[in-house]
Order: sequence, then structure tokens, then C-alpha cells
Amino acid sequence: MLIATRTPGPPLDAFVELFWLYEANAPHAAERLLPTGSMELVVVLSGKESLIAGPYSRFNTLDTSKPELVLGAHFRPGGAYAFLPMPAGELHNREVSLEDLWGANAARVLHDRLASAATPELTFDVLERALMERASTLERTSMIAWAVRELRRAPVARVTRAIGMSNRGFSDALRRETGYTPKVYARVQRFQRVLRLVHGMATVDWADVALACGYYDQPHLIRDFRAFSGLSPSDYLARRTDHLNHVPM
Repeated sequence: MLIATRTPGPPLDAFVELFWLYEANAPHAAERLLPTGSMELVVVLSGKESLIAGPYSRFNTLDTSKPELVLGAHFRPGGAYAFLPMPAGELHNREVSLEDLWGANAARVLHDRLASAATPELTFDVLERALMERASTLERTSMIAWAVRELRRAPVARVTRAIGMSNRGFSDALRRETGYTPKVYARVQRFQRVLRLVHGMATVDWADVALACGYYDQPHLIRDFRAFSGLSPSDYLARRTDHLNHVPM
């Protein structure tokens, strides 16, 4: 059950899309978390775990077998780089504890402050201050911020030409901040367009969806769907819930 959310204020809102507080009490033991093109800071307030997850280009399996109170920060694509001591590409398809990223003392102090906050709003206040203090910069790289927006719709080659960099230079720059190469990031965003389009449909014509979302044909859509979710499109429809990227197992 989602308890509360908040959009942080500027300048942090250029990096973080949303703070969220969630009480996990699922009727299933596990679920698949599908790749979104971004990264997540996750703090288990009812336990001791604190980590940064992603960026993923495949599904990740979440243990939902026990009740937990979980706090998170959903970063904008490329937004997490300001809080990392290494390029985002080094976290590709990984979860890394905050102890390893920020040091054991800093991670422990943050967890204790968050866990002792009396209300959701105070919890968000603590997290917002912590991220402001941790940020290595409070300015987005304009080229990357523009590229992640354009790659949601425009072909990779067109975006690369507009930026005026070599293929290798653009790929390295994007991977450093987002964790993805341009091609993989664009594929993940196209997959996300499919999920948003079909989520509320009772009946789906997958050939029409493929064309509407920029795929060459239906087989290409099915290939990407399996690569990112481990499911066929019809399996996803049968298992979908109100949560777009969480699929019960």
C-alpha cells in the first residue's frame, strides 16, 4: 500500500522525480520489477537494508514474502549520478548497498534518522536534506538531460547527430550518467511506452501497438518484451496489476 509521495523542491527536483513511502504486504511471495530507464534509492525502514538499485535492462526479482515499510527516491534518468562515487554504468543490472557507496557510518546515520522520523513528511524532509548534502553537483549536464528526453521518441542516430559527438563519445557520456548506452536506453523507453499504452486495455492488438510505439513489427516488440520482462506480452496482460512495472510471480 502506497502511504505517501512527494516531489522534492528545486534544485533537487531536476535529479529526483519522486519520494515515496510504501508499506509492503503483498499476497504473493515475489514479483518482477521491470526496467524503467532510471534508478532507485531504497531504504527498508522496518529493517536495516539501504541500497541503490539499477539501472536495469532486465527484470529484477523482489522478495515480497514479508511485510516491510520501505522508503524510496525515484531518480530521473541520469539523475542518480550526482549522488554516486562512480559512473552509473558500473551499477548496471546491480544493487549496491549505501554502506558500500557512501560509507558505513553515513549509511547508518541516515537510516537511523529516517527510521526515527515521526511522520511521512518528516521522513521526506530527512531524505531531501541528506541528498542535498550528498550531491556532488546540483546542475544537470544539459546535453545528457536533453538526450534522455529525445531518446524517448527520436532515433539514436538523429540524437547523436544533433549533439555533434561521435557514436563512441556519446555512448560513453550517456552511460556514465544514466548507466545505459543510447541504444539500450531507447529500447527500454520504447518498452515503457508499450506498457503505458496497453495497461488499461481490455483487448490488445499487438501489431497495432508495435507500430504505435515505434517497433518495426510485432515480432520485434515480442523480442524486446521477453528480453526486458522475461514474459510474453500475453503473460504480462494476464498478471498485470495497478502497478505498471511490478508483476506478481
